[in-house]
Amino acid sequence: YPFNASKLPELSQVGGKGFSLTRMTQAGLPVPPGFNLAVAFFVPWIEILQATPEWEAVQSAILDEKDIHPSTTALKAVCAEMVWTDTQEAQLAEALRAFPADSFFAVRSSSPEEDLAGASFAGGYETFLGVTQATLLDAVRGCCASAFDERVFVYKQQQGFAVEQPRIAVVVQQQIASDVAGVGFTLNPINNDYDEAVIDANWGLGESVVSGMVTSDNFVVNRVSKTIIEKTLGSKEAAVWLMPDGGIEEKMGEKTDEFCLTDAQALAITDLLNRIEGLYQQPTDIEWAFAGGKLYMLQARPITTHVPLAPEMITEPGERRTLYLDYATKDGLTINAPISPLTLSWMFTWMDAFVPMFGSMEISAGQGSPQESILFVAGGRPYANLSQLFHVMSPEKLADAEETLDMILAAILRNIDEEEYLAPEKNERLSTKRLLTKGPRSLWQARRYYVKTAQAVANADRFYHNQYEPKLEVFDREMREPVDYSRPLDEIVRSYTDKLKTFVAEISYPLLMPSMYSSTQINKLVADEPDDVKALADKLTMGAEGNETIEMGIAMYRMAQMLPVADFADLDQLVTRLKQGQLPANFLDAWAQFVELYGFRAPTEMELANARYGEDPHIALEQISYMAGSAYNPEESLQKNIAEREQAYEQLLAALDDKKRKKLQKSYEIMSLTGNVRDAPKYYLVMIGQKTRQRALYDGEQFVTQGRLDKAEDIFYLTMDEIKQGNADPNFDLRQVVADKLPFYAKLQQVTSFPSVIDSRGRIPQVKPPEGDPNTLVGFGISRGVGTGRVKVLRSPREKPIEKGDVLVAYTTDPGWTPLFVNAEAIILEVGSMLQHEGVIAREYGKPCVSSIQGITNTLQDGQLVEVDGTNGIVKIVEPA
Repeated sequence: YPFNASKLPELSQVGGKGFSLTRMTQAGLPVPPGFNLAVAFFVPWIEILQATPEWEAVQSAILDEKDIHPSTTALKAVCAEMVWTDTQEAQLAEALRAFPADSFFAVRSSSPEEDLAGASFAGGYETFLGVTQATLLDAVRGCCASAFDERVFVYKQQQGFAVEQPRIAVVVQQQIASDVAGVGFTLNPINNDYDEAVIDANWGLGESVVSGMVTSDNFVVNRVSKTIIEKTLGSKEAAVWLMPDGGIEEKMGEKTDEFCLTDAQALAITDLLNRIEGLYQQPTDIEWAFAGGKLYMLQARPITTHVPLAPEMITEPGERRTLYLDYATKDGLTINAPISPLTLSWMFTWMDAFVPMFGSMEISAGQGSPQESILFVAGGRPYANLSQLFHVMSPEKLADAEETLDMILAAILRNIDEEEYLAPEKNERLSTKRLLTKGPRSLWQARRYYVKTAQAVANADRFYHNQYEPKLEVFDREMREPVDYSRPLDEIVRSYTDKLKTFVAEISYPLLMPSMYSSTQINKLVADEPDDVKALADKLTMGAEGNETIEMGIAMYRMAQMLPVADFADLDQLVTRLKQGQLPANFLDAWAQFVELYGFRAPTEMELANARYGEDPHIALEQISYMAGSAYNPEESLQKNIAEREQAYEQLLAALDDKKRKKLQKSYEIMSLTGNVRDAPKYYLVMIGQKTRQRALYDGEQFVTQGRLDKAEDIFYLTMDEIKQGNADPNFDLRQVVADKLPFYAKLQQVTSFPSVIDSRGRIPQVKPPEGDPNTLVGFGISRGVGTGRVKVLRSPREKPIEKGDVLVAYTTDPGWTPLFVNAEAIILEVGSMLQHEGVIAREYGKPCVSSIQGITNTLQDGQLVEVDGTNGIVKIVEPA
């Protein structure tokens, strides 16, 4: 299929790269001529390879989860001996007639899965440059053989592609003997800004830039004003050049003291980038080259790692930008994944109930634009409009409020230019008159909370025993009642939310005031004391009795010790034995009790679409398996922490004077009494979430029976209002509503971490790291101690096991991550605080923990040896992976 064919070939035949080159050629872009050898061209070779013992060895190794490197190496060797069939030779001869006999070619793989919007296969397939007609067979065989490389099989498994059906296409493109070449991006990959193009360039062929072998010249260009924002001279240690007789050669250090691109050339590349993005209607990166003063397009592919915004959140280029806060990164939610529409609508139902001020605000993007709203849902996330909030509170004051909870957010806010982002028109709900009008009403609505808080502050012990404990018992019993499927989903959610609101406002939160005050008072008491006395005060927060998450971890650990370690080797078989009651009686009893108490919990449990322990035993057993054979016992650790806490208290009493001693006694009593109160609202909120999930799945099953949804789980792509409308109107097309949302959610699945702050042109404000040693990362220590180990970066708690001595690195965690803390030597997080789950559990387990390091899941890589100093908030990279 020549690039200049009148009709576009099928993507499934020529692959992403070949399809893109053909499409750009037909659009009139300056693409060097060439042709695609399609999937069908290689069918004879694939059939021969699949009949070999080497192919069987690869498939067996994959099935048995063994090392596939030896078998893939052997299979590639067989591929290297392939010869042209008569048909292949004839087709190739016909394609080559369009080129002079002395032409050079760049030969690249173009797998049908490669360079698509969701997968790049970067570095997986081979490229051959300076290929002559005489060496074309070897180059094509080399590209074909790379389809059987170990890297490709592993990546396909990760992306969910079939590994038993290899498919390969190859691009043959006339080689440009370029003077300068490189890559370009239609957005800034560092800060995600949609209006900034980034260009990397070097002398010669672009291979030196693509492979990362040199430090290239770098240009950042404003695509709107067409001005160069910044340019950095690279060292350009080497360059790759096309040799006169074919092949390539590397030359060292040519013209390193001058830019290889003029400003005019950089702007010409930017114009080309704008045309490319216009053609593909999505962010794209390209490979380009200048030869004899002419600019050529060599390749283009979608950028798969950027953070996309919902269209309604985006302002036009050059317009005043709006600044958004992603509320899902905040304490209590901390979800680093796309959030389903049903979960988002459920979240805003209880947020609307809990904060009276939200009652008259526009909290849905459907009711007001994101630029005008204060809170809204869009693009799979809940957002607050900071540009509007700046009308009532400066960035500096917002930063002060966040300092102890989220250091990254606080640092970002301190560097924000308020004038740049202040909304030009204030939302009327933030007007002084409106706030003053609503103030008394809000106070009246929350009157019972203030009365109960006053009672708790006056006598925390009496309030706890006379009100909290008896009402908690009643509330817990109500929350554990079965779901009433005869009632509509929205009615059930409102009913449970009202009960939780009463519990929180009248029982739980009133105790938080004396609890938080007592903790603050203890810190003040030791503020002027020596470090050893301050260390004693730190220990008073250890040994948290009655914490549901700690108790859940202990229950898991106990079950892990009831079975032989070998039983956890095959979890599918273990699940079957569990369901059939073929496990020891003590384990079955413990499991039944675990499901009764914690069956509604799971990793990433705030997302309603995720299955729970009680629904899918595999999830819990997988986490329990991480504790099997572990020398660390969280139950013993808790008892040790309790003993050390009591000892530290006695030592602290002896170290303080009489006046401070009396204050310490009172504060410590209150803190010990109320230590388990803070997590109770989240515990029951998750329980309500499970009931919401069950009731929603019931609706989903009904819609499937009616032929209106393909599967019950599609219900999570609907909001509560859409479910209500679907039940009321049998003609409401639920399947189409789901289909309309799926493409954008597919894009969101590629995001590795969602930023806490982003603006309406995609820009993610950056926190500048402290100057100094690049191998020293500074964050915020939330659990004391020092630990050294090898990095394991996890995007989700089920991605890979944490083995003894590993350093767990994650964006954030929730209670579902608790089992991973057992084996971890230390924990490093981007988002986390001393008061959140990760801080509490890390301290209880005695694991050093550092948080608030922006982009840490991209900065660190598996296998790196790091030292984590949780006392001072420092991470040192001891050696690379």
